[in-house]
Amino acid sequence: GFRKVVHIEQGGLVKPEKDDTEFQHPYFIRGQEHLLENIKRKVTSVSSIKNEDIKVRQDNVTKLLTDIQVMKGKQENMDSKLIAMK
Repeated sequence: GFRKVVHIEQGGLVKPEKDDTEFQHPYFIRGQEHLLENIKRKVTSVSSIKNEDIKVRQDNVTKLLTDIQVMKGKQENMDSKLIAMK
């Protein structure tokens, strides 16, 4: 949940020096140690990926593999024609 602070002077266009990089979090406040327990690392779970997304990805991979095989066939055909022309 920490966010990089972009100062107005920089306008977000100039990369800050390493020592100038600053981050903030709404629960990270000086003197408020009890708020630190509210800061948690974001965890992405595998269960959040939908089965439909996996199916679509598998379909895309299958299509790509098929397209590659077609292209290989065309390349082999072109190679044999080129050899015949020589």
